[in-house]
Amino acid sequence: MTAATTPVQTEGRHASAVEGGDRRWACAIAFTAVLAAGALARFWSLSSRPGWQYDEGVYTGVAANLLQHGTANEHITYGSPWAPDLYQPPFYFIVLARWFSLTGVSIYHARVLGVLCALAALTLLWRLLIRVHGPVVALYAVVPIVLDGWLLYVQRISYMENLLLLLVVAGMLLYQRALDTPSWWRFVAAGVVLGFAAAFKYTGVYVIGAVLLCWLITQRAHLKHLALLGCALAAFSAAILYEVIAFDTGGHNWWWQDTMVQVRRVFGVQQSGGTLTSPSAALHLLLSQYDVFAPSFLIALVTLVLALRRLWRCYQDRDWRPVTGNALLWSWMASAIVIFGFSSLRYPQYFALILVPMYAWFWTETRNWRLRPLSRNVLVGVACLAGIASFCGRVVGYDDNVFADVQQYAATSIPAHAVVIADEAIGDLISQPYCREQDTVPCEDVASYAITWDTYLQSTRELGDASYGKIMAGAVRVRSWTGFNGTVTVWRIRR
Repeated sequence: MTAATTPVQTEGRHASAVEGGDRRWACAIAFTAVLAAGALARFWSLSSRPGWQYDEGVYTGVAANLLQHGTANEHITYGSPWAPDLYQPPFYFIVLARWFSLTGVSIYHARVLGVLCALAALTLLWRLLIRVHGPVVALYAVVPIVLDGWLLYVQRISYMENLLLLLVVAGMLLYQRALDTPSWWRFVAAGVVLGFAAAFKYTGVYVIGAVLLCWLITQRAHLKHLALLGCALAAFSAAILYEVIAFDTGGHNWWWQDTMVQVRRVFGVQQSGGTLTSPSAALHLLLSQYDVFAPSFLIALVTLVLALRRLWRCYQDRDWRPVTGNALLWSWMASAIVIFGFSSLRYPQYFALILVPMYAWFWTETRNWRLRPLSRNVLVGVACLAGIASFCGRVVGYDDNVFADVQQYAATSIPAHAVVIADEAIGDLISQPYCREQDTVPCEDVASYAITWDTYLQSTRELGDASYGKIMAGAVRVRSWTGFNGTVTVWRIRR
């Protein structure tokens, strides 16, 4: 019997395999328990906490119309012809409409779908981290992600980014599988999923940047990477073609017009409710409104500094070697920071798309720190406690729902036939005919009420057109509600 096959070594390898299997099962059980705790926090009092957010009424209205009437439109404004809502690709609305057919139409049910997608994304992230770093490091990294305060908050809201994140993480997992075991079909599958993620919501295009950067770092499987990019382009083009054929009907250019509006908003050419015009405005938003999430911002800031230091080392060495050990997560994080950093839109849900790869890279990188196991566990515990504290400070500590309040008030105290001037988010919640503050000409002689929405950054009056200022000159305040995000006020217009 050779030395390679002695009974002692065979028994040792078997024991190591058993120990490794036991460790994987222990990590899986621990992850399941943590995910269950994260699910409980995300589902708790979901119908009203946090209060309805800006886009939720719009998305629910579009999906409801798609389910009930087969048309992807929101509440058509007073005096305007019918037009579809193609500012965002319709795929989320299609999924949400199918979900509503099972559960009923409500913002609450839309939130349930969002939480389920977020939990599925976290599970796939766990699988991705296992593939890259093994079960122990994966568990260590994913626990503070599941219990992060910002993610606990944002993933309770029915943002389409919850489903986008699921597609992104699924695509990244498929891409890592292709890198681990290169084959044509694995690269093709990853390309299709990542391309559709970019078409599902155009901000998802940052995953293509992540693949390009990872390819640059790893310098392998060149033809297969080209196949991946080709399949991504094909999937993206097919999705856009379907959108135009299915929804841009009647020979109009609705898709092009709405898409160009979004492009102008991203580059800051056109201002809207989600546009930040300067770094000081972003700082004011963080300090005035989202200071409760300081732990999340602090971890993100530390991660950014460490990532820049690693990039500087790459520059000094004229080599990508300092980041090759964590190439995919570093590329994903870097692409998210660069692409979203250049966008003028600063929505809370966008920050979640940056935080997930930043957290994944940061917590897996700490495996290289010279820390004792106890110190490492304390670090994770402090991060989790800080996340839970942020969650309690924002979600548990606030019970405001100003959009629901104004919806109820409009249903009971404003005549059904009264024409209202309101922001889009409020107009989609009320049954009265309305016109938006940016286009008040059709209703300047007939509007009898106005509803304003004032936030930390801007107000409805600032977004209004020239006629809006004249209409509101003699308006009388009737009722007002103030919540975490801003103030809703109902005005009676004098004639």
